[in-house]
Amino acid sequence: MTRITLALALALAALVALPACGGKKDEGGAAKTTEGGKAVEGAKEAPKAAAAPAMDAPALWTDYNAPGQDGMALMKKWENGVVVTGTVKNTITEEAGNMSVWLDGGDKHNVTLGFKDDGKAAKEKGIKKDDKVTAQCSIGGSDGNNMMMLTDCELK
Repeated sequence: MTRITLALALALAALVALPACGGKKDEGGAAKTTEGGKAVEGAKEAPKAAAAPAMDAPALWTDYNAPGQDGMALMKKWENGVVVTGTVKNTITEEAGNMSVWLDGGDKHNVTLGFKDDGKAAKEKGIKKDDKVTAQCSIGGSDGNNMMMLTDCELK
């Protein structure tokens, strides 16, 4: 039933959006059309993405894994990623040479960092157990028990 409701809501949203195409104006009165791939005079710029929230690894674990979370709400809440700070529990270098860092998520939980550069910057900085690190990442998910995965991380 939930899937049907979601599908209907998405279809309705698409139908409502259709009349906005073809030269209509937004609330501010700026044109939304393009001519020959170029923006029409007076068109507004797209709003800038919100900044990623900053928090420590235990707070992130607790917030993301709170009981009764709605998956769609989580996707929206964390769409801009997170800037996470934490204490390194472990580093792992794979056979291929890529490195990941595990942060202490509190209460025996782990927050793992997978890096865009495969851990090159972490290796260069010599990150090791008990170091404090900060990284901006996307949320990859959680098993809800003891591991949360962050992806596309960049050290700060």
